[in-house]
Amino acid sequence: MSNTYEIKRLADQIERALEIGNKVHLERLVNEMMQTCNRIKIQLQEKKKISHAIQLEEINTIPFVYKPILKKNYYEGTYLEEFSERRTIELKDAKVLDLHNKFWKTYEVLRGNVFGSMPLELIAKEEAQKLKYFGWDEVNVQILEIREKSCSMKDLADYCAMHYEHFLIVNEKSTGAELILYYQV
Repeated sequence: MSNTYEIKRLADQIERALEIGNKVHLERLVNEMMQTCNRIKIQLQEKKKISHAIQLEEINTIPFVYKPILKKNYYEGTYLEEFSERRTIELKDAKVLDLHNKFWKTYEVLRGNVFGSMPLELIAKEEAQKLKYFGWDEVNVQILEIREKSCSMKDLADYCAMHYEHFLIVNEKSTGAELILYYQV
């Protein structure tokens, strides 16, 4: 059971115990809630320790155009599939689909939560304006090279999720370098 679900379940039960005035049951539920919160706190502290296993070097910050995700739970249903279709149509209409695909063929996306972007310098102003008209945003992307990591890819992705709201972890095919692209949205 996920921590979020457990907290919601306990909060509902605490509310009911308050309504009926069952103090013994309420105390047990409050203790259970505190234990759950302490368990979450310990898990967060463990994840923070991962940062010692990762050494990053800032390479550059460059402007990108970025298609924002407009749904919180984007893995539910067909949102990502529809998003991908819209992204492709918009890139075609702006006449930059080939440039987009050529750019992303040089990188292998390993993890992340950005599903539509490309460097602004690759496209003409008119093309960028057309993408912006479709709802794409101009954002700065900080490029960080992973100099050293002694953790799993899952731990690295967890680290990125804690430190960067919008990011991609990529492998630059030509050099083999692993990079974090931090989208400063």
